[in-house]
Amino acid sequence: MNIIKLACFAAGLATSVAALAAAPAAAAKPAAPAQAAAPAAAPVQTRDVPVNQFMQGRLPFEIALNVPVPVDYEQSKVKKIGYSYWMRPADAVTATAAALPSHNGYMYGSTATNVTYDAQHHVFYGIDDPGSINKLKGAATNIQVKQFKDAKHPAVMVSMISGTTGQPAYFMYMATGKKNETFFLSFRAPDGRPDIGDAVWAKLAAAIK
Repeated sequence: MNIIKLACFAAGLATSVAALAAAPAAAAKPAAPAQAAAPAAAPVQTRDVPVNQFMQGRLPFEIALNVPVPVDYEQSKVKKIGYSYWMRPADAVTATAAALPSHNGYMYGSTATNVTYDAQHHVFYGIDDPGSINKLKGAATNIQVKQFKDAKHPAVMVSMISGTTGQPAYFMYMATGKKNETFFLSFRAPDGRPDIGDAVWAKLAAAIK
């Protein structure tokens, strides 16, 4: 958040004008060069990875969804049952499921979720039903929910500011097409940068059909 400091100046204008009138004209000083504006952040570069590849073949059916993965991320060997992690190879050397590289960011997907999709009522129980949304409000702010209930594989995308870290969090649940099962994707932007997080999440939203 930008903080604008207001400065109030009091000056004896009459005294200043008299002094200027009595003093010889001073040589004009060249104007200080304008400070260069900070360069705009480069847009995040991603590549499309088919979701079944992203999930290491854990999905029960082929799903026509490309995941926008930052170009410097690769599938890692970080181990956790039901999870597939993507991050920078250099970070994967020391990363664990309990100590992920937040500085450079990471993505992961999992079928290990208690969220279920009710096709009759078009609700993801555990994430976008009223009770779950109220629980989120107690743990986060700026909660944004996008629903894709008319897609071939219905989905719900959520972004928010975590009450624990104070940084943006991004995750998506999608119906697999098998009974009421779902899987989820999550993204942690480098250093929690919302410009990168929002850009990647917008690309993922555009890929849902």
